[in-house]
Amino acid sequence: EGQHQVSKDQLVLQPEAVAPARACEASSAKVGELPERATSVVLQSWQQVKLVGLDSVGEMLRINTLAIDSEAVKLFRVPGIVSTGEGMLQRMALRHLCSKVVRFVGSVVAGRYDYLRLVETLSKLGKTRAVGGAREEHFEALKQGLDITLREVLGDTYTKEVQHAWMTAYSFNAAIVIEGMRSAQGSMTARTA
Repeated sequence: EGQHQVSKDQLVLQPEAVAPARACEASSAKVGELPERATSVVLQSWQQVKLVGLDSVGEMLRINTLAIDSEAVKLFRVPGIVSTGEGMLQRMALRHLCSKVVRFVGSVVAGRYDYLRLVETLSKLGKTRAVGGAREEHFEALKQGLDITLREVLGDTYTKEVQHAWMTAYSFNAAIVIEGMRSAQGSMTARTA
């Protein structure tokens, strides 16, 4: 209960972005469906990530993302708490924020989220990221960091279909945050004009 059903007409993104665990195409399935075995594998990947621990996976994501682009810390900039990502408290705060990224993406992978609440939360997040200096290319660095992290965590179980589900879920979330960020940047530009 508390989860809203959304019709395909209400989606701005492609339908496969809504429930990536059910969206992969397979030769034995109808378009838009994932065979039961594959759905199970994708859902098991989320369970495996949770078993490793969201904080641990968040720390791996932090390390991998910042190794790709140290400027990606701007995605997580919080005045007075996270600015450069350096120092013990900032690293702890970044680990916590990266674990939230994993939790949001994992929830979409598993198809267990309230669509309207997710969009509202991620849109608000996008507005705050604009103020922190985040740029759209930082989202690509975070996506690459997540891909590397999942490969490390899941090992051989990180198959093409599992990767597709996770990257589609990430792209779905990122698109909402980016739209919120663009909206805020447009508002800031209009106020200064």
